[in-house]
Amino acid sequence: MPMLNVSAFDAYYGKSGKLISLKEVDSTNTYAVKHELPPFTCVVAEKQTAGRGRSGRQWHSNTDQNLYFSIVIDGLDASMLLPLNIFAGYLLSDTLKDIVDAKVKWPNDMVVNGKKLAGILMETTFSGGTLEKVVLGIGLNVNCESFDDEIKDIATSLYIETGQKFEREKILASFVLNLENSFEEFRSKRIEVEKLWSTYSAYLDKKISIHKDGVKTIYTEKGIDTTGCLLALDESGSLQTIITGDIGYDFCR
Repeated sequence: MPMLNVSAFDAYYGKSGKLISLKEVDSTNTYAVKHELPPFTCVVAEKQTAGRGRSGRQWHSNTDQNLYFSIVIDGLDASMLLPLNIFAGYLLSDTLKDIVDAKVKWPNDMVVNGKKLAGILMETTFSGGTLEKVVLGIGLNVNCESFDDEIKDIATSLYIETGQKFEREKILASFVLNLENSFEEFRSKRIEVEKLWSTYSAYLDKKISIHKDGVKTIYTEKGIDTTGCLLALDESGSLQTIITGDIGYDFCR
């Protein structure tokens, strides 16, 4: 199994010491949470044996053709967690803009042509009610050519969308740089994620389905608020603020 090339990452990133490359790990998020690592350290693995998605769902991560990585974030207030999740989607869209038109599916997926290209999962540690550490985990389908039957109808990759193979090191370094260079502006709230939603949303003003606790409800997406919560019209025309749940893939076509 070929390892991600640390030297190539360092060359694209412009300096060394920010990348920990692992052949196999239970979860890059778990590794980053458990270890004392400097801010913006990136942990990447070729294979995760216990990769997780939102709400504890399994993240399929068994190929060295994709990117599975986690970045340590420091100096963030707990109120900024959901906005960071949204902002990471914006940055990933910008990182990939010359390859595909990837958009954000609230709250934590990136989609291309209605199919999932990437997922974002944050994990946190608290001490006495104080936020200690934030780990931003991302799984991005890069060069894989096919998916298991279970997910083939809702998943895609950069290769599937373009017919081209890409340097994972270059994509990863570009994303880490984008995050590091814009983080202070985000943390100080000079970047207002709600005002950028119209640019990055996959389903603004479109019919969506919200899945929560096994129940599906139909809405029309209208935006997000300053906290990153979804704003949507229900079928009676009333504007609702949706704090938890997921936009389903049954309307994402």
